[in-house]
Amino acid sequence: MKTPISFSKDIKLQNILFDEYFAEHQTIEVVSFNYDATGSALCQCNGAFAEIKKANLRRIIFGAEKLALETYLLAIFDPDTETDEIQRQNGEPIFRLAELNTMKKYDIANLAKDTLKAIQSQSMAHFRYFAHTGNPARKASPQGQ
Repeated sequence: MKTPISFSKDIKLQNILFDEYFAEHQTIEVVSFNYDATGSALCQCNGAFAEIKKANLRRIIFGAEKLALETYLLAIFDPDTETDEIQRQNGEPIFRLAELNTMKKYDIANLAKDTLKAIQSQSMAHFRYFAHTGNPARKASPQGQ
């Protein structure tokens, strides 16, 4: 099986809220793009197969716009801020990651506020949480085939 492209998480930036927004995996090797005709990718993540949805895959490959990431973080502690990334039940965010669902609301809000301040202090237009680590399939393929 050839991997068209692979990524690894930037451990200097590691943050559970970024894991929730992008993907929680340390390493991602894409096995098949658009395998389900909806834009999702079949990947080998940390050595196990997983599906990564189209929106998250785009964030992993291209990064996230700083404004979209700021809105996501703000929506975690401000219920008046709406974003497609935050689903709510009884006014409280519902997270994909179990670790976030077990944290206290106060702790999550403080983490989101601190993370938002850190993002706002940077001058970049796009935020990258994953780094491209190569195209193993291209390296392994002989020329002309």
